[in-house]
Amino acid sequence: MNFMKNVVEITFDMAFLIEDMREIWRRTAPFHKLNEEEKKQILTIIDSIKKNCDLISDRVSK
Repeated sequence: MNFMKNVVEITFDMAFLIEDMREIWRRTAPFHKLNEEEKKQILTIIDSIKKNCDLISDRVSK
């Protein structure tokens, strides 16, 4: 897979992760009180986004 195609795919993956997080916020509106499973999901999403951002940053900076 070429370099930029991979970076673009990672970017789209992050967009989907943000949509997943947004859906959790919608489900928990209006007070956004998260249960333990929702907290775990949010933290997992954030961790994945951070890793993907680091990966993109590393690849683009080369």
